[in-house]
Amino acid sequence: MKLIATLRENNIEGVNIKESYVREYATSAAAHILGYTGAMSDSDYAKYKDQGYSADAAVGKDGAEYAFEKYLHGTNGTVRTTSASDGTVISKEYIEEPEPGNNVYLTIDIALQEAAELALENGVASIQAKIDSKKEQQIASGTYKEKQDVIDGASVVVVNVKTGEPLAIANWPTYDPSELLEKYNELLADKNAPLYNRALQGGYAPGSTFKPCTAIASLTEGIINTGTTIQCTGRYTRYEQYGFAPLCWIYTQNNQKLTHGYLNVTGAIQNSCNIFFYSAGHDLGIDKLDKYAAEFGLGESTGIELPESTGNMANAKNHEELTGEPWTIGQTMQAAIGQSDSLFTPLQLAEYCAAVANGGERHSASILKSVRSYSYGDNVYEREDEVLSKVETAQYNWDAVHEGMRLVGKSSLPSYSITSVAAKTGTAQKGDSIANDGIFICYAPFDDPEIAMAIVVQKGGAGANCSVIAQEILEAYFSLK
Repeated sequence: MKLIATLRENNIEGVNIKESYVREYATSAAAHILGYTGAMSDSDYAKYKDQGYSADAAVGKDGAEYAFEKYLHGTNGTVRTTSASDGTVISKEYIEEPEPGNNVYLTIDIALQEAAELALENGVASIQAKIDSKKEQQIASGTYKEKQDVIDGASVVVVNVKTGEPLAIANWPTYDPSELLEKYNELLADKNAPLYNRALQGGYAPGSTFKPCTAIASLTEGIINTGTTIQCTGRYTRYEQYGFAPLCWIYTQNNQKLTHGYLNVTGAIQNSCNIFFYSAGHDLGIDKLDKYAAEFGLGESTGIELPESTGNMANAKNHEELTGEPWTIGQTMQAAIGQSDSLFTPLQLAEYCAAVANGGERHSASILKSVRSYSYGDNVYEREDEVLSKVETAQYNWDAVHEGMRLVGKSSLPSYSITSVAAKTGTAQKGDSIANDGIFICYAPFDDPEIAMAIVVQKGGAGANCSVIAQEILEAYFSLK
């Protein structure tokens, strides 16, 4: 400011002082978290004018830039200008220095964020290659049925189990935040929508990743206990006379009509048996299932400061509003295995997984860790852990569900040996002409959980395919640690 004042006061010939604005990001990652800034619109000015903003101020437009504008925005300085009668500026004196904005710290671990974005990019390429290879084999054998099977979006969210803090929120495709303005029209026109924050605003059927919720609800309400066994016959025949006989996934594999036999809840989670959860969900009922889903945060606000979708947990009321059709017991059974009208965000699924990991305690997903003054001398804000809800049930019920997920983790991540992992795969059906979405949730270490994550790959085929992404992120997290 002293240099600027000296130049202006001396009216040095050939030197012209202009105001400009620069925003620099020290990473090419976290575009959907950081957001961007820009000149105020009329609506922005109406909002900020009473807060002392000048009409030409730059303000946050999206992401953290927008959410934490009140902390990030500095205070303008004051200049006394002396002018001649003809308007010529004789002198300028800086009588009040401008004050920079505060320093905002997020819960995001930038090294893990960068690793997650790379894992997502690598994983999408790997899964697409697997899908293409299978497609070629089916074409050669004459068994291929035409469908939309090109991956067009993916996301992953990693959270701290003990606090709910998001450590990484990644989307694919993404963009470099420093190039947003110059490439905005190009990004806007991209058919895969790289500007779209799928992790916070995308709604996805959870598929079988919902089954731990159904299990805990059924165990807690006494519909089943940890020793209850249900026979998987491949077909649920209770309403067969009405033309309704939903199948277990294993029954349709290679047209072999296989079954799981008798399973308890641990085995049902391990094998993802639809028949077990059709039966449990049928007896539990949709109202009680909704209650537990809400306690797990599914279809509820997560507490994050960024724009998010709250999703939708299937229930009778909104089903009739959405479809105009009455709710049926068949819809209850579909909801119990993560289908029907249920749509959740990857962030909700990650926080749900964290709640399962720590015995039902669901924490806020706030990403604001702390705020310090621009001089670093004063602590303006410090994050406090906030418990949003708690699923209460006996420890032996948690043990049964955790063991089932441990067995899934062991089979879905056979080459991962850094620590034990609990997991659940999910495959969300979207119709015969569109490839299934792949969903994967996990937490680690199994004995003392630190992180939980949720991965969604649109048209990824199956939840098990997403394990390559999970493994790369787990390796990155424990290596960084």
